[in-house]
Amino acid sequence: MLSVVPIVRLPTDAANPTRRLLVVALGCLTSALLAVGSAAAQPPSSEGQPPPATSVSTPPPGSGGKGDEVVETQWGPLGPADRDFLFKVKQAGLWENPAAEKVAAKSTNPKFADASKTIVDGHKLLDRVVDRAGLLLGVELPKEATSEQQGSLGEMDAAANGDEFEVLFANRLRAGLGTVYQDAANMRMSTKNELVRILTNQAMITLLEHIKALEATGRVDFNGGQPAGNNSSGQQGDQQAGTDDTADGTIPSVPPDSKFTRTAGQNGAFGGNNGVFIGALVVLVLSLASLRLITRAKKTKRKSRAY
Repeated sequence: MLSVVPIVRLPTDAANPTRRLLVVALGCLTSALLAVGSAAAQPPSSEGQPPPATSVSTPPPGSGGKGDEVVETQWGPLGPADRDFLFKVKQAGLWENPAAEKVAAKSTNPKFADASKTIVDGHKLLDRVVDRAGLLLGVELPKEATSEQQGSLGEMDAAANGDEFEVLFANRLRAGLGTVYQDAANMRMSTKNELVRILTNQAMITLLEHIKALEATGRVDFNGGQPAGNNSSGQQGDQQAGTDDTADGTIPSVPPDSKFTRTAGQNGAFGGNNGVFIGALVVLVLSLASLRLITRAKKTKRKSRAY
């Protein structure tokens, strides 16, 4: 941002080198204050920068507890509701991805192709985050979708290509996504575990994008919701599951581009630097006023000596 320095008419005797140097110094001070304020008001840019990796120890698989156990971890207590949420997020990907892959063979509608791509791309990150969270918390995550979810996939296979499949796909997935989205919001408010809280953030971001993509197909029944049939929300209690062997000891984090940023209107006329600009302007005006008073005092003193 360009520094703005007010133009102030100087007294005629300001040609004195010392006074002129003082005025220049004050102008530089004002510019420096504005530059510092501009830098301070801008959020640090993380574009292109991966989140910092934090080395942590990996607990033994299954050490995250089972049933009603509450286990203390370095990120906070981990209870049955936390583990159940990890299962739901993991199983969301275990049936949404196969469902999305059916679109190419069952629909020629480009809107469904877009929705399918959104779902597959979104789970590339969400699945990685939930896998990492499960690994670091010692929770064994499921490797298969629930029986209800598998039943929904079977219905999609049996549905006729075109309209029948599209209606079933859009409404069944949206209903399941909506349930997990609500669970994520509730868990965000109740969990005491930092990693689970991070997972809820990413889950809400990703699942909302999937819901919006399904609604954009024009096949969602906003009055009836999901077609009669299985509940594919992925609700399921603690269960034995396989482990994920991939890990590099990095705490999962929300993508930088998902953060809220302030708009120019919110920042003010000077990009959030209004206070700094006014303060610098006051310093400059007061300094010039003091210089003017000193100059007048010296003139008066010289006149008194002349008499």
